[in-house]
Amino acid sequence: MAQSTKTAKKPAKTAAKTAVKKPVSVKEKKVEKKAVLPEKFTLTTMSAYLADSRGISRKEAREILDTVFSMIEAGVIQGARVPVGNLGKVFAKIKPATKARMGRNPRTGETMKIPAKKETKVPRFSFTKAFKEAVLKAKISK
Repeated sequence: MAQSTKTAKKPAKTAAKTAVKKPVSVKEKKVEKKAVLPEKFTLTTMSAYLADSRGISRKEAREILDTVFSMIEAGVIQGARVPVGNLGKVFAKIKPATKARMGRNPRTGETMKIPAKKETKVPRFSFTKAFKEAVLKAKISK
């Protein structure tokens, strides 16, 4: 009878051990893995990095980046100064119109009339002071 009680207890212990263990899902495994910064910064490599670091699919990461870039574009087109994280701000600058004037061809010395130019809008980017200081301290290889 002692043998039958030992065999009866063993399956009960293994059942208790398996009940305590929690299965790890695929998403949890991806989050545990640390993503490495890409060597080249293209839209494809940035979306792959985002997918690896957040445990989402590459397609979802690409859609997120596309959405962010389209929001920035829409804001600039509306005339707003759009902040891009701690990096800086994107905006459209208005270059003033110029009047027609007389100029000189540097090769021949001939005088000529330079036509007037209309007012134009030009995209610009302004970096933050903190980012400029970080770049000065960075070790960049040529």
